Amino acid sequence: MKILVSAVACDPYMGSENHFGWSAIKCLARKHELWVITAKSNQPDMEKAAAAGLIPPNVHFAYAGEFKPCHPNRTLARIQSWQEYIGFIRDSLTVARELHQTEKFDVVHHITYTTSRVASPMWRLGIPFVYGPICGNEPFPFRLFPVLSLAGAAFELVRKASNCFSRYSPAGRESIRRAAHVFAVTREAEDLMETVRGSAEGISQLSPGFYSPEKVAAFSRFVAGKKVDGVLRLYVAGNLGGQKCIAIALLALARVKKRGVDFRYHLGAGGPELPHLKKLVGKLDLTREVIFGGPMSRDDYEKELGDTHIYLLPSMRETVGLTMLEAMLAGAVPIVADNGGPRLTVTEECGYKIPVSSPDRMAQEIAEIIIKIDQERQIISDKGKRASERVATFSSEEHYLESVDRVYRELTKANIP
Repeated sequence: MKILVSAVACDPYMGSENHFGWSAIKCLARKHELWVITAKSNQPDMEKAAAAGLIPPNVHFAYAGEFKPCHPNRTLARIQSWQEYIGFIRDSLTVARELHQTEKFDVVHHITYTTSRVASPMWRLGIPFVYGPICGNEPFPFRLFPVLSLAGAAFELVRKASNCFSRYSPAGRESIRRAAHVFAVTREAEDLMETVRGSAEGISQLSPGFYSPEKVAAFSRFVAGKKVDGVLRLYVAGNLGGQKCIAIALLALARVKKRGVDFRYHLGAGGPELPHLKKLVGKLDLTREVIFGGPMSRDDYEKELGDTHIYLLPSMRETVGLTMLEAMLAGAVPIVADNGGPRLTVTEECGYKIPVSSPDRMAQEIAEIIIKIDQERQIISDKGKRASERVATFSSEEHYLESVDRVYRELTKANIP
């Protein structure tokens, strides 16, 4: 089949949303011919990738939008990215119509950004429109605001207002209703899609994060030889915004320290909440136990995950959590909030999900789990092995390809082998 893909974020040399877009394109190209409309800022990297032979011959790129270098302030850079994305959405429809006149696509699929807050106009092409995987409306409870910095609290207030507006935006609702099929990442997104569409028909769950057999092998090789004795090692990475609720993790670890547990919590990333978190670490007397680390080489990163016993991230708005998936593949036991994407990935057999309550209650529950794991180190071996197996199946490339391809064929009634 000939598929048109809208993917503003799609770059083989970058992470996060760009990783999702690029991974989806490589995966879907195994069965279909693809035309991809992506951000004009990605063009230099795409040309570099083409020269390196990374782009399959049945994948073609077109570009839309105007993009400037990112603002050095991460919060302002995020606002800038959304403004530029709105421009991309507007321009991409013109590009899509021009391509469709000559290529006659079977399906159009909007892949990135994976958010319900900005409408996709691709349904206007008049061919089956597939939307997602979509997320973006996961709430941040007011009762957790005390753990945020002032900037973090302000951002969450603005986001709450944005969620409220987008929920009733005519363009957004039309985009959701006109989709022939919607993939939802989280339970919260699935509920929103069902509410807007008026039924559960044409909605299914799918994660944008998945791994090829080669990637699974690269991380899961650490499981068998993982040492579970000595200092208890905890890890987290990703852009450390307020929504990650690292402050709750620190409150839990202060209690763990008082119980005599010897541990190290490695924060392997930066982000807008970093100054707030550093002050909190000093206040809680955790300067010895909490390690603030910068970027690592791929080899060092994989080794770090191989040595990690617990992946600790009580995030309120985690869509997928690529580092969480990779830590689980490497045999780390996840401790996450029972919310968003981790709620679907983590099971009782392979990790722990903390109910969303007050900061004090969540910190207490996390502390009790960490203390139990420290006292019963066999938990790391047992749950770590199951965590690796869980990601290898639930987040596999084959699962993604089969799920999407099935929808394409149902919508077009295609029986192409």
